[in-house]
Amino acid sequence: MSPADACSSDPEAPGAERAAPFPVKTAADAREVLANLLTASPHTAEVLVDAQLAVTELVSNASRHAGGMTGFDAYLDSRGTRLVISVEDADPRRPVGEPLALRDPTAQGGRGWAMVLALAGSAVIAPLPTGGKRIQVTFALRAADPSEM
Repeated sequence: MSPADACSSDPEAPGAERAAPFPVKTAADAREVLANLLTASPHTAEVLVDAQLAVTELVSNASRHAGGMTGFDAYLDSRGTRLVISVEDADPRRPVGEPLALRDPTAQGGRGWAMVLALAGSAVIAPLPTGGKRIQVTFALRAADPSEM
C-alpha cells in the first residue's frame, strides 16, 4: 500500500497546513512539533494528548527496534479535519504486538504498537523505495466545546 493510500489529502496540496521545518530527532521534538501545529487548530485537548502519546511510541519504537528514525512529518490535511503524522525508519519489518486486552498485565513492554492502534483513527505501514518503512497515523480533529475551555 502506498503512503497516498493512507491519507486522501495531498500534503503538498494548497491549504494543507504543515509543521514548520524543525529537525525532529527525539520523541520530545516530535511532541513539540505536534503542540505547535495544533496551537491554531480548534481541537479537544484529548487529540493532542493522544497524538503525542502515539508519536512518542512510534519514535521510541524506531529507536529501540529499527536503528532510529530516518524521517518525520506532521501536517493538517487541507480541510483542517485530520492530523497526519509519519515516522520513517530503515527497518522493513512491520511492528508486532497483541491487542492490549490480550497482553499479560505483568509482562514488561510489548504494548507500544497496540497503544498506537488504539489511539489513532488509522495507521498504514508502507515500504520505502530505498528500504525501511513509513508508518503514517491519522487523528480526527474534534472541535473543542467552548464551555470546556
